[in-house]
Amino acid sequence: MVTAARTALVVATLAAGAGCGPDDVIVAPVIDGPAPGSDAAAFPDLDEIVIAVARAGSPADLLTATFTPGQTIELAGVPDGDDLVLHLTGRLNGGDVAYGRTCGFALAADEPPPAPHLWFARTVKWGDLAASPAAVRRGGRAVVYRDGSALFIGGDDATSQPVTALERFDPVNGELRQITSLASRRDATVATLGDGRLVILGGIDPLNNAAAARLEVVELDGNGVGRVDTFDDLRLARSGATAATLTDGRVVVFGGGPVGAAPLAAPVEIAGDGATVAIRELRAAMAFPRRGATATRLSDDLGAPVLITGGTDAAGVLVAPAELWKPLREDFADPLSFAPTMRVPRRGHAAVRMPDGSVLVIGGVGAADLPVRTLELFTLDAGFVDAGLLPPGAGVIEPSITTLPDGRVLIAGGRETPGGEPVLGAYIINLDPLDGSVDAVTTDRLTAARAGHAAARLCDGTIVVLGGTDLASPIERYEPPPLGRR
Repeated sequence: MVTAARTALVVATLAAGAGCGPDDVIVAPVIDGPAPGSDAAAFPDLDEIVIAVARAGSPADLLTATFTPGQTIELAGVPDGDDLVLHLTGRLNGGDVAYGRTCGFALAADEPPPAPHLWFARTVKWGDLAASPAAVRRGGRAVVYRDGSALFIGGDDATSQPVTALERFDPVNGELRQITSLASRRDATVATLGDGRLVILGGIDPLNNAAAARLEVVELDGNGVGRVDTFDDLRLARSGATAATLTDGRVVVFGGGPVGAAPLAAPVEIAGDGATVAIRELRAAMAFPRRGATATRLSDDLGAPVLITGGTDAAGVLVAPAELWKPLREDFADPLSFAPTMRVPRRGHAAVRMPDGSVLVIGGVGAADLPVRTLELFTLDAGFVDAGLLPPGAGVIEPSITTLPDGRVLIAGGRETPGGEPVLGAYIINLDPLDGSVDAVTTDRLTAARAGHAAARLCDGTIVVLGGTDLASPIERYEPPPLGRR
């Protein structure tokens, strides 16, 4: 238990409540963790725990203390604030072996006492949560909402029917629950507006196997209940589209098109307009209209361009040339001046922006439907260069790929070949900032083999995965190192 007043913070383990005064504000974080006895469990094998209170994002601690089992420690002088975080570090034999961090919380003498949850586990380990999803979900997506929770969307259930339940995992209270229902469709495109609302568009309507001309806009209220506003627009009737959120908050949709027809060349813009949205088709055309591409914004600077890679053309042929969307011009870069070509054309891949602004292309399916283990690194200066290979055992098709708080990339699960069995393996991909080399090292394996699962990085820095199995398996949560999690 953590007990706090405007001038004092009391942290107690076995002697909970010691030192509390009648006017104190109680902060009682709930410590969640993997099942006792699992490899990821932090307790009971710890010599001591270090507790630190800090401002979210600050490298400096406001207060810190160390305790061993049975001790009660007072931390004096904790100020009020709406951006506080609590860090726990577990030590064994002089080394840091476990970690946990709350999401940001507020502390004020005249407000109800906060009770944020904190996932405390061995670092670089996967652990199961007690919660299981409402249904099997294979091929779904995860999006981080503006409050740091994870929303799970789409995919197919155990009977190969689209999952309509929109589920939310909230790390602040440790709950997974369905918050609303969505339209039934497959392979919809998902993105986030700058105001935090979620947009879901296109995909395939299972009733007529046609591209769905529907846009759903999802917003959560203060209690985490989802509201869905629906708009019908034929310009969004696209399967196989991709989308990117611009630095000004607009979403631009690229490629895709009606089922059985050629991909569309003109992008479509979705912009937040108060409580509604504005949709318009842009007066630009892709040089290589495509399906199944990726769209990656190259920086957070105003007007940052968007890189479009891979996918297939109207004939189903893999597209090697990349394209560059320039938001300030609302047009693509001239293909005569911008013509980088992928080393290995592919579809079903991922493209991740790295800390230095380069883009790492991972996995996917290449020519003759062969899996692609070649990693490629894109920069505006050099185009695409070979960046090595994914190691044997790494999922190439349908893995989850998530950026860790320290800038490295976690690739987990997936399949080694099309139609192959899901794998347990997980790897961390690191970019050397000095020479630009890329290496992939193994980390703790998933507790359940998964492919087509969804993953998201929560506001506390942990990675949560859901789905990708034949059963409604429990959620898994990965505890990254503390670096980058201030």
